[in-house]
Amino acid sequence: MLISGICGSLRNESWNKLLLKIFLEKISDNSNFETDVIDVSKFPLYNADIEAKSLPESVLSAKEKVKNSDLIIFASPAYNSSISGVMKNIVDWISRPPKVIDDKYILVIGATPGLSGTLLGYTHLNHILLSLGMNVLNQPRLLVSKVDKQIAPNGKILTEELSQLFDNSVNQLIKKLNNLY
Repeated sequence: MLISGICGSLRNESWNKLLLKIFLEKISDNSNFETDVIDVSKFPLYNADIEAKSLPESVLSAKEKVKNSDLIIFASPAYNSSISGVMKNIVDWISRPPKVIDDKYILVIGATPGLSGTLLGYTHLNHILLSLGMNVLNQPRLLVSKVDKQIAPNGKILTEELSQLFDNSVNQLIKKLNNLY
């Protein structure tokens, strides 16, 4: 089974990129599942004129990886109470033909230095993905508030509460996937 991650932030030191990295590593360490991160950093802004000429190589490569994945984990920041423009752009490109997302299993996670734990962005992204025909898993719910106080920039988990949330989320996801496949 292949679990791939996509981060909706392009920032090098992104909290969501770090959250995704930690989560995928813990999944690999506790299962037989393969994990991968899909690079979306070279996606141009969605433009039907570009699409009409030919899909960019970065988009084709990502779509092929999405197609070959059993589960996609979207790590999404919340900007202005919604999803990031980067995340919207990713979804716009991968949802276009050729279709690779129909009935794909999806999980959304997120982190923020604020108090919301990206809840509004999480809700918006789940709604978008459901409307595109993806099977969105509503559990485990890995939404981390005050991430700058709970994870060090080197990836070390600083609180027992977050460590337990990761462990519970990984165990719950592995169990769910074993039941699905």
